[in-house]
Order: sequence, then C-alpha cells, then structure tokens
Amino acid sequence: MQVGFSPPAFFWINGVSMSKALMARADFFTSIIFLVLGVYLTYEGLGMPGSGPIIEPGGEPGRVPVMLGVIISLCAAVLLVRSLGQGGLRSPVIESSESAGDDGRRQGRIRCVLTAVGCSLYAVGLVGSSWFGWRMPYHLATGLFIFIFIVGFEWDMAHELGNKRWTWLTNKRPGTAKIVATVFGFLGTTKAPYCWLFVSALIQAFLVTWAVTYLFEREFYVTLP
Repeated sequence: MQVGFSPPAFFWINGVSMSKALMARADFFTSIIFLVLGVYLTYEGLGMPGSGPIIEPGGEPGRVPVMLGVIISLCAAVLLVRSLGQGGLRSPVIESSESAGDDGRRQGRIRCVLTAVGCSLYAVGLVGSSWFGWRMPYHLATGLFIFIFIVGFEWDMAHELGNKRWTWLTNKRPGTAKIVATVFGFLGTTKAPYCWLFVSALIQAFLVTWAVTYLFEREFYVTLP
C-alpha cells in the first residue's frame, strides 16, 4: 500500500514543498479574512431583533447570520491553526529558478479558471436543470459537483495524500489497516492511491451535501431547487 512520490527538485525549498509553503502562506491570510468576516456576521446577527408576531418561531432574522458567522469562524479557525502548523506565518524564500515561479503562477491561473468554470456549470447547468422531463435534484447536483471538484484538484497529489493517509491509518488504527491491506491489497501501489481518493471524495461529498441540505431546509427554512 506504500507508494513513492518525488516531485521535480525545483518544487522544493529547504526540504519543504514550494507549492505547499506558498499555499500555507495564502491559507494564513485567507483564514484571517474569513475569521473577521465570521465574527462580524455573528456580532451583527446577535444584534438583530428576535421573533415577533409576524415571524414564525425559529425564523428570527438574526438566526441565519449568526449560524453562518459561527460556521465561517470555526472553519476559519481550523484553517488558521492548520496554516500555522505548516509554517504559514513565515514567508517562504524562493531560492530556485524563475521557471518554478512561472510554473506555480501558471498552475494558479489554471486552477482559478477551472474553479470559475466548474462553479458556473454547477450553478447554471446542474442545479435545477432538467433533461427529458427529469429534474436534477439539489443534493445530487451538489454531491456530484463536490466529488468531481475534489477528485480533479487532488488527482496529481493522489500518491502523496495516499501515503499520508495510509501512514496515519497504520499508526492510529493498525488493526483496520491490516484488514484494508488484506481486502484491497490486489489493487497494488499504482491504483490504491486513486481508489482511496475516490472513496475519500465520495465520503466528503455525501457529508457536505447532507449538512448543507439539512442546514438550509431545516434551520434556515429555505426551499432548495
């Protein structure tokens, strides 16, 4: 189940992946922005009026911004801690050739374009769309979008992420790791990381879709398309 992964040398700086160092730095500033936004939403939501004779119980106007603010704050705090653990507070010093920086910027632009196109297709082409009288339900469209998004953006890192997850599993759950190795050992070191990626993306897509659907329909009283 162990697989090796060796990216080009110019992607490494003092033993740390250049792309990871830059991403940790970006995550650090992003987490600060979203943490401030989440705290602001929570503060303003708490100051909004409560339920009245016209608003049904549980539909207070401040409920949505408070819940969104808390969720955004928690996610931003997790991202902040994670970025600090990866050295996001330190500015990476790039000592390699210019080609590494050009390649990183090119990959960044490609990812931005793919993200914009993917989100547009999800919002316009999937949610609420219909084919031959069959209407695409929101939960199916969302789960499919999240699954494809995760697989697409983690495909190149499948071997690296597979190694990390397998190492964690063998250290924390050796019994489970033994069972997994026995049952799925036929996949080999080439296919195993990608199968692991598919399973991980499927689980994440299911959990996120369920959480979002429940939150909006049960807590925010919003009818999803």
